[in-house]
Amino acid sequence: MKQTLLALVIISLTLSCHRNTETAEKPVISVSILPQLYFVEQMAGDLAEVNVMIPPGASPATYEPTISQLSKLEQSETYLKIGYVGFELSWMDKISSVNPGMKIFDLSRGIDLIIEEEEGANHHGQSQTGTEPHVWLSVKNARIIARNTHDALQLMFPDHREELADRLEKFSVSLDSLQLAISSKLEGLEGRSFMIYHPALTYFARDYHLHQYSLEIEGKSPSPTHLRQMTDLGLSQNISTILVQDQFDRKNAEVLAREIGAKIVRFDPLDPHWMEQMLYIAEQFNSSMR
Repeated sequence: MKQTLLALVIISLTLSCHRNTETAEKPVISVSILPQLYFVEQMAGDLAEVNVMIPPGASPATYEPTISQLSKLEQSETYLKIGYVGFELSWMDKISSVNPGMKIFDLSRGIDLIIEEEEGANHHGQSQTGTEPHVWLSVKNARIIARNTHDALQLMFPDHREELADRLEKFSVSLDSLQLAISSKLEGLEGRSFMIYHPALTYFARDYHLHQYSLEIEGKSPSPTHLRQMTDLGLSQNISTILVQDQFDRKNAEVLAREIGAKIVRFDPLDPHWMEQMLYIAEQFNSSMR
């Protein structure tokens, strides 16, 4: 952390004195997570270069930016924050200090946020708000994220307003199709409860009237006591599906799956192919919860 903070100061001072005299081919938009790359590309096409701060395999709760990423921020005209991931809560003030002229937009603006009941700091670094951060894993929320992305792009590219409006309309139509496909796959499920290692599908569960039970507690691996409780819950509710994110170890989930006869489903909430991942999640529920 100290090395990164020092890098912030050095980059800010150095780059303010030695501006790159070459004009970039495209303006740079920085975002926090890989799914945002998908949204920006759908909304902007090839109008901008997208700089993703959190690389594949890294945790949005704990990641610290590298020196090269901080340098890239200095070139960014705009930062699109997803809302409440730990990385943003910890780093946005420092990020904005690298490039004070960079415009920052909150893509979660207008979303019906889920506020967690626990008080105090948790695994997302949410000591103040307690807001469930996985807002992008919801088709309903995606419409708002797309609209907010579009509005930011309209300010960046005033000469492309018609093109941007057309892109938003086309994306909205594709979201309509996705919503219908997911709803169809989840209609008539025998069970509507599932377990998950890290509670990333809270908004998805709300949208489709599912019940999510998390193995992880406050960012920590489940204790033997909690695993016993989850075993009893799984047997009593006949839970047949346990989801595990690619970023997490699956050993505890495998033990639990053997105890209750459930299927392990791997998925990636940070998949840059957002629409494919959303459909995949629904397909897994469809096949394992019938």
